[in-house]
Amino acid sequence: MFQPLLTDLSPKFNCPVNGTYVFIFHMLKLAVNVPLYVNLMKNEEVLVSAYANDGAPDHETASNHAVLQLFQGDQIWLRLHRGAIYGSSWKYSTFSGYLLYQD
Repeated sequence: MFQPLLTDLSPKFNCPVNGTYVFIFHMLKLAVNVPLYVNLMKNEEVLVSAYANDGAPDHETASNHAVLQLFQGDQIWLRLHRGAIYGSSWKYSTFSGYLLYQD
């Protein structure tokens, strides 16, 4: 479960081997009047972002994905830039990835 005060939303994935990886994330915004910004990070660099806000205090989703060339030791994780993620035992927010092919 994600807590609204966290800035790193996920443990850091440490790339075990050089290759091309795919990462996908889907976040459910907490029903508050604050927009949600989530960044997919590589080491300390923002690679892609997702945004959710319609100006109303409703649940909304923010999603994105990336196909990345990574090297052994690179770190990938999600960073909460602004807003809050809805957390519950239903697991509405997900972050996954896989090795497409090894170099």
